[in-house]
Amino acid sequence: MSAPATLPRVVIVGAGFGGLWVAKALANAAVEVVVIDRQNYHLFQPLLYQVATAGLSPADIAAPIRPRSAGASCLPSSGRRTRPTRPSAGA
Repeated sequence: MSAPATLPRVVIVGAGFGGLWVAKALANAAVEVVVIDRQNYHLFQPLLYQVATAGLSPADIAAPIRPRSAGASCLPSSGRRTRPTRPSAGA
């Protein structure tokens, strides 16, 4: 019997516009995608002043990461360093 095939893992640190775009772009790729961010929500900071002046509700400028990450696993954490188990493609 052969061992089950494991997919390569892509870890995205940060769920800003770039991180969420990459997660969405990899949604149909043959990889396991993991998104790591300190918060479990995406905040559109340019509109913070609207919330401060009661022009918008906080819910209008913050959205949960999980529905926007296109099926990726989402881990709330802050990374300090990485320890890859094997060399990356760029190494």
